Amino acid sequence: MPQSKTNSLFTALLSKDRMRIFSFIRSLIPHNSDAEDVYQRVCLTLWKKFEEFDRDRDFFPWACGIAFYTARNHHRSLRHDRHYFDQDLMETMSRKREQHLANYNCRIDYLHECLSSLTSSDQKLLQDAVYEKQSIPEIAKTTEKSIQTLYNRMSFLRRELAACISRKLQNEQ
Repeated sequence: MPQSKTNSLFTALLSKDRMRIFSFIRSLIPHNSDAEDVYQRVCLTLWKKFEEFDRDRDFFPWACGIAFYTARNHHRSLRHDRHYFDQDLMETMSRKREQHLANYNCRIDYLHECLSSLTSSDQKLLQDAVYEKQSIPEIAKTTEKSIQTLYNRMSFLRRELAACISRKLQNEQ
């Protein structure tokens, strides 16, 4: 693959999973500044080893593998500091975080399905409150509904969406 296409592909894959990779690292490294340092090292390692990446596989698990070993090496260099996790705990946390992140995309897909089953007025309310970041009092003014009614409706919608996602996850298993 030409270098420019390799650069573009790497940039696209890293950009897409950047926050998830950092979240994974952050779950293994207790201090944010250390996690940022590890993230930078992970990005460099990913770039150096990108030719080894199997493009038929998902980038995120590959990146998490590199992140895990980079975090473990960071941990080894600091193992005498009592504020850092021991290796067994770190491996357990890593496995649990990988499982959680694997379910993340599934949950997002289910959230979109559940959102599409809502009425258009409920979708509009969520759109305004969540995506447009309007406050409930602002929405109350534009919709001419009481603030308490909107708070109650938002609470109800959150519970309904959570229940819908849970049902879909249960049906999957």
